[in-house]
Amino acid sequence: MPARLQIQAKDCSPLGLLILQYLEEQSISMNRLAEMADIPQPRLRGACFKGTCPTPETLRKLSKVIGVHHLELYTLAYEGRIVKHPEEEYDLDELIRELFETARSLNLESPKRRPSQEQIRRALVELGFCQKQPPREGCA
Repeated sequence: MPARLQIQAKDCSPLGLLILQYLEEQSISMNRLAEMADIPQPRLRGACFKGTCPTPETLRKLSKVIGVHHLELYTLAYEGRIVKHPEEEYDLDELIRELFETARSLNLESPKRRPSQEQIRRALVELGFCQKQPPREGCA
């Protein structure tokens, strides 16, 4: 049984909450997770708190151990920091999180190679993206 954590959920960012949940589910200590991810323990601990900015390298290393794509960890770490444009119904954080949640619910893994521009274009059109139109006109 891991030692009792001194980090409180109320002090954690969404990323920190995910890390705490992982520690509890796996019954491991933060020291052990830091060791497994090859991240200094103070850096891992710091990544748990609100207002911190974990490095992309920290997120990549952590993602390999906990089995969550590093872009999903990035959206959790920086949640609420990307300002939503007033005309948009969604923000980038929500869009990326929804993509990963849907993939996980369908038991899909992220691709091993980057999709081609044409594959990305077809997927975006299928999702409802369209050519920009003059103001007051939208997608059909």
